[in-house]
Amino acid sequence: MKKLIVAALTISAAIAGPVLLSAQLPVPAGPPVDPNAQFEAASIKAFDSSGTGPVRMMIMPGRVEANGVPLRLLLRQALRLQDYQILGVPDWVNTERYTVVAKMPDGAPPNASAVMLANLFKDRFKLAMHTETRELPIFNLVPARQDGKPGPNLKPTPADCQAEIQARRGGPPPGGGGLGTPGRGGPPPLPPPDFNGPEPCGMMRIGPGIGGGSGQPIAQIVQLLAQFTGRPVYDKTAMTGMFDFTLKWAPEPGGATGPFGPPPPGAQPPPVDPDAPNIYTAVQEQLGLKLESAKGPVDVVVIDRIERPTLD
Repeated sequence: MKKLIVAALTISAAIAGPVLLSAQLPVPAGPPVDPNAQFEAASIKAFDSSGTGPVRMMIMPGRVEANGVPLRLLLRQALRLQDYQILGVPDWVNTERYTVVAKMPDGAPPNASAVMLANLFKDRFKLAMHTETRELPIFNLVPARQDGKPGPNLKPTPADCQAEIQARRGGPPPGGGGLGTPGRGGPPPLPPPDFNGPEPCGMMRIGPGIGGGSGQPIAQIVQLLAQFTGRPVYDKTAMTGMFDFTLKWAPEPGGATGPFGPPPPGAQPPPVDPDAPNIYTAVQEQLGLKLESAKGPVDVVVIDRIERPTLD
């Protein structure tokens, strides 16, 4: 089955607020990975919102950490698929949250993290599944104007930011460290995001009705739109290079909720601008792009079995 490429990323968020994504490099293709590859050590604990830090997910060389994210986000990362490609998931997978810290063996290639995470699901969550191809609704992302001119909120990334992003690619990987408190032994915590200011170079922000990024390819915008429309989105723009963008819309009640799903019990979601347009109008007016409905074959995974794990 052809799988979608998902960027390696750091996600950090307040319990009920918007989230900040660090748009690190996509996981490199790397050498072939043993399908039976396992983490050297892994800990799975119940998430305690009162004392285990902010909701976040971090995927970095040698290490995977998740704190308070819905289990479905981890499953999506393991399978390298979007939510609409994972069928038959029980409700508790969408709502239950865990703290997961896993260490890869020394020398393991970065592209092995997803395989190891998938095998962690098979071992600790008794995951069993099969693949199918189904005809499903999709969107094609196309220019909204005949001349292809982008909208006011979609601009080429300045050269200095592009150079900074390129320099990061050659920088040292985040520090390692043993299992323990998420983030300990890894990179320093992300600073509190300023959602009223410009996006930091190479970063993305995502929340209910909010999406923005700096130094991002169109493929990242496609992933964002797929998460919030609940459909596959295919890039038909022919646009290349890096872009800075900002997108604001009014989420539809009961619609797709993005990477973190609904807020944890007792948390209040952030207020939504009642005057904001729906996501389809926002894409056209703000980005100068358009989501065109279509149908096409979509590779999906059907979950046959998944169980709650034995906790550490």
